[in-house]
Amino acid sequence: MRKVILGLGISLDGYIARKNNAVDWLSMDWEYDWTAFFKTIDVVLMGRKSWEVALGMNPKKKSKLKPSNPYAGMETYVFSKTLKESGVEGVEIVSSNLKEFVENLKAKDGKHIWLSGGGELAKSFLDENLVDEIYLGITPLLLGSGLPLFPELIREVPLRFVSSKTYEHKKEDNRMVELLYEVKKD
Repeated sequence: MRKVILGLGISLDGYIARKNNAVDWLSMDWEYDWTAFFKTIDVVLMGRKSWEVALGMNPKKKSKLKPSNPYAGMETYVFSKTLKESGVEGVEIVSSNLKEFVENLKAKDGKHIWLSGGGELAKSFLDENLVDEIYLGITPLLLGSGLPLFPELIREVPLRFVSSKTYEHKKEDNRMVELLYEVKKD
């Protein structure tokens, strides 16, 4: 069966974005093999705010051309109670029952499912016991405030450590720590 992998970059003090949703502090300049990760997934899930951030980083957004899916080639679903349509071909808005939708996705054939953000959606997935793995890239930065990775959960979530690895920065003398945990199921 497919796994739902919560995979995010976070600050050392546990934030996934600044208070204004900005992720300008996140860097893609780590010696990390993004291609290998993307070969393991074929579905990306995110909340509305994360979608707006991803779409805002798309160069076509700033032009008069119609914006394109930054996750082209993957089934892309945005969970929102306010959006009715994404405005981007191949991106579906989901407002139906979260648990039912994700369980149906997991039952289909395919690669793993990437839950890419944000914190409120991750909380909902964890509260519903829908996350199978947590894959974090911990950036060596203390933001001091922002949007927490895990807003207050309604239950404890037991984890099992799987692995850790460090990655050099391409431009700075620094390292990011990658942590992988498996969520223990009830």
